[in-house]
Amino acid sequence: MTIDTPPATAPTRTLIDEVDLPGDLTERRRRAVADAVAHAEPAATGNRRAAVGIRRYGPGCVAIALRGRFDRAGRERLRALAGEVERQAGTELVIDLSGLDGCDAGLARVLARLRIRCLAREARVELHDPPEALAAELGQFRL
Repeated sequence: MTIDTPPATAPTRTLIDEVDLPGDLTERRRRAVADAVAHAEPAATGNRRAAVGIRRYGPGCVAIALRGRFDRAGRERLRALAGEVERQAGTELVIDLSGLDGCDAGLARVLARLRIRCLAREARVELHDPPEALAAELGQFRL
């Protein structure tokens, strides 16, 4: 996750790096998710168990990857990033959860809120490989 923090005098918005990916949208989406997974950084200072990677892959398109187990500090960092992700993902949001080590109720609430806010803005939202309990809570049962 590469986030540029603007100077103190600028508005308090973070900027999500956009990866320069050629090809069609499907290929850009796939490669952005892979890049977010590969470059996931600790979600909070001192928290080596949870990591977040974020990449933009086109206008209004954002990929986010979660890795490890999120404690309270990790969830708070994710909640802080969620506002910028929501603003940037006006067209599409892909959330890769394949590296998540379980999902507690707090993390499920943060993810559900982000998902609902993006859907309310008519953005397409994809969840990749959510833990079974999270998939069930979000109404995405596995066959």
